[in-house]
Amino acid sequence: MRLQDRVAIVVGAGQSPGEGIGNGRATALTFAREGARVLCVDHHLDSAQETVDMIAAKGGTAAAFKADVTKNAEIKAMVADAQQRWGTVDILHNNV
Repeated sequence: MRLQDRVAIVVGAGQSPGEGIGNGRATALTFAREGARVLCVDHHLDSAQETVDMIAAKGGTAAAFKADVTKNAEIKAMVADAQQRWGTVDILHNNV
């Protein structure tokens, strides 16, 4: 696994309504499949949690986080959450 023991934040990890799978969710799932622990960030917490549930169903590690990344305080909180959970941030994928 190429991302084993890495910590990734994926912004936009939720899913907009409709068929198919969005880039953010696909990225979060791929990072988790490759061994990363993933903080799934979206402004719709329920949607981010759906992504987390999909990752957990495949044996991966992830957590959901609600943030509006146009607000500095929420960006700082997002990073702090990942650091508190897993000690570091190795990857930041901003999909919004």
